[in-house]
Amino acid sequence: MTSASPVVIGRFGKTFGILGWIKVISFTTPKENILKFKPWLIQKNKVWEEVCFEDSKQRVSNIIVKLPSYNSPEDAAHLTNINIGVLREQLPKLQKQEYYWDDLIGLEVINKEKINLGAVRSLIATGSNDVLVVMGERKRLIPYTSNVILDIDLVNKIIQVDWEQDFL
Repeated sequence: MTSASPVVIGRFGKTFGILGWIKVISFTTPKENILKFKPWLIQKNKVWEEVCFEDSKQRVSNIIVKLPSYNSPEDAAHLTNINIGVLREQLPKLQKQEYYWDDLIGLEVINKEKINLGAVRSLIATGSNDVLVVMGERKRLIPYTSNVILDIDLVNKIIQVDWEQDFL
């Protein structure tokens, strides 16, 4: 058990088969990198606990894992929708001007005219580029691209963007 706030790198999905295997929804790039982290932390009853999978399989469209003591679909179903985290120190060091999504959540988004557009609530991977979900007086979807994101200041918790206040 740990009291540290883990960085969420995935989530358990539906059960798979009859022997307690479960699908893993990976937030890592590439998705199979989630299997490189051990141990995982999962939150059960508001407490993070360590788990290690005993086996894994990469299938065409998903990853499945087998955890100890989860030997039936009914057992594994208790994990569905539970987040998978790791301690920050388990993550690879980033290059300058690179950020983990977790670092961007909660930052205020200010445009070039110094208008506060709201705070980053989440991010979406679209395939072509990531998108900031910004909640202010309304929800905005702002592309995470070099021509839109002007500066990220983690110390002051601000992202400066080239984005019009009235742009949908």
